[in-house]
Amino acid sequence: MLSRLTSYCKEYSLSVTDIELRKCIQHLDLVLETNKTTNLTRILNVEDAAVLHILDSLVLLPYINKAPEGALLDMGTGAGFPGIPLTITTHRKATYIDSVGKKVDAVNSFVHALGLKHAHAVHDRLEEYARSHKKQFSVVTARALAPLPILVEYAAPYLRDGGLFVITKGNPSDEELASGMSAAKICGFTLLLNDAIDLPEGLGHREFIVLKKSHPASVSLPRANGVAKKNPLA
Repeated sequence: MLSRLTSYCKEYSLSVTDIELRKCIQHLDLVLETNKTTNLTRILNVEDAAVLHILDSLVLLPYINKAPEGALLDMGTGAGFPGIPLTITTHRKATYIDSVGKKVDAVNSFVHALGLKHAHAVHDRLEEYARSHKKQFSVVTARALAPLPILVEYAAPYLRDGGLFVITKGNPSDEELASGMSAAKICGFTLLLNDAIDLPEGLGHREFIVLKKSHPASVSLPRANGVAKKNPLA
């Protein structure tokens, strides 16, 4: 698996060491072992999981590295993707948040096993955690968590001025992109870049949306719990 991932990293121009890749593989092994008793992933084939979990996280590196120095927040972390591989490779302080307690417990066990001393997982709602952690992060990530307008609203309160929100999506519709950009403007973001790749072996298309926190939001954020889903800003 190591040689395969090393080849993919070269193909996608990702600067990742063998030591870092081995730790990413260790994380995946822990996920698949824990998945036998706790539902963390539906991807059970190890070769597919290497692409759809490890590589699919590492392809965010070029965008994460554009963010200012400082902490990373991974929203809806699940089994720790993309947060843990990005922590391993960027060495940023990191917080992984999820609303499912069993997943958070699993991720914290992975953090301990991997020796990630400046990382931890939190069991909380995104809106609630934001109330006590405003402007505490330099970069926020989200992967297949919610429609774009909702993600933008969730992320905005967490980011420092100049911080980046890095979003990965499969095939977002033109309507979702348009509504997401409208919400982004309301929440204080400007579009930094929009990029796309195809994962190897026909395992999927990815679009990357990188937003920069550039101006104050025109609404008070976070709104009450659940309001972003019920009444998206766009």
